[in-house]
Amino acid sequence: MFAAASDNAEPKRRVAESLVKEMTDAEKEEFNALPVLEIEDMEQVNYLHTIAEGWAYPLKRFMNEQEFLESMNMNTVTDADGKKHILSVPITHHITAAQKEAMKDHKRIALKCSKISDDVLAVIEEPEFFDNRKEEICTKTFGTRSVLHPKIERIEEQGEFLISGKSMRFTQHIQFGDGMDQYRLTPQQIYDIAEERGADAVYAFQVRNPLHNGHCLLLKDTREQLIKQGYKNPILLLHPLGGWMKDDDVPLDYRMRQHQALLDDGTFIPEHTILAIWPSPMYYSGPNEVLWHASSRVNAGITHFITGRDPAGVKHPEIDDVDLYDHWHGQKLLISQQDLLNGVQVMPFKVAAYNKVNKKMEFFGVPGGAPKEDFDFISGSKMRKMAKEGTEQPEGFMSPAGWEILCEYYQSL
Repeated sequence: MFAAASDNAEPKRRVAESLVKEMTDAEKEEFNALPVLEIEDMEQVNYLHTIAEGWAYPLKRFMNEQEFLESMNMNTVTDADGKKHILSVPITHHITAAQKEAMKDHKRIALKCSKISDDVLAVIEEPEFFDNRKEEICTKTFGTRSVLHPKIERIEEQGEFLISGKSMRFTQHIQFGDGMDQYRLTPQQIYDIAEERGADAVYAFQVRNPLHNGHCLLLKDTREQLIKQGYKNPILLLHPLGGWMKDDDVPLDYRMRQHQALLDDGTFIPEHTILAIWPSPMYYSGPNEVLWHASSRVNAGITHFITGRDPAGVKHPEIDDVDLYDHWHGQKLLISQQDLLNGVQVMPFKVAAYNKVNKKMEFFGVPGGAPKEDFDFISGSKMRKMAKEGTEQPEGFMSPAGWEILCEYYQSL
């Protein structure tokens, strides 16, 4: 399983274990008697979920102050054996001064979220508190302090303190009851599926948008390139982001329906694809976040990670028609830090655009390819406008089934 293409030596892949240990009846009674910290923000549930299932390895709790400092300043977190792992974003839990005062003398605190469960989700042992240094977090993570940045706006609304603890006990696999829980696979479950299918490579793709045929071309081409390298059965981990996103992004349920439609209509071969939800929220922090996109998937035992143009970017919050981050810096940074990805190979991808002459998505700017004037770079805003108006898409731009779902969403607004 997952043998290198060049030889028969099997590289050591890291597969993070879930930290969840479900409660016994006695523990349930005990934990329900603890003082409760109610989680009102679903984004904080995303963080809890991400840690509990192993995606944030080596974290085993919300970041404590030392882990937070290392992450903010070094883009890493050091494990108990002294090994550094890329972890470039803050994964914390904020509280108010009043909550800190109420909790400071307790040895254990139960975390609950009444929006999804009546039961305890986790228990913080020997809680620790430290300042929520919002300006430092924002400038180091995003390179700006503008409250018009979608994530910074949320950080500014947080409480004055962050809470961690000596340890955390995660008591249940979080279920959202939204019809998509079957896609919320743990790193171990993804690894096991790949192994059952006889995969000798697993290439992961981070996505937060609906997929057009340019994406599909890229993903199919990646499989072909891996086969040319000597792999026999590369499998795609199609891993859309499932946590908080800004309001004008397509919601998770429509995106999952659109992705599943591409499997159902044969755009992707189901046996060659694992469709699963990645529980992290978006940060929109450009190159800094691209490191997180890759390092988190390493925990599922992947062998390759696809990175491309501006996968975590956002428009400048205060300057019209200017991007906050360079489109290619995330890719360049990730390639330079590849040695910290536990043997995972970074695969930069080519840009695909719509060829008006051939009426299909093709790679742009490749040697011997079509001239620039044959291409139309269909922007996200143009795509949204066509979908909202019910305009027929350009032939070959997107799977008809996928386009129908996208139109359904935009016409529902």
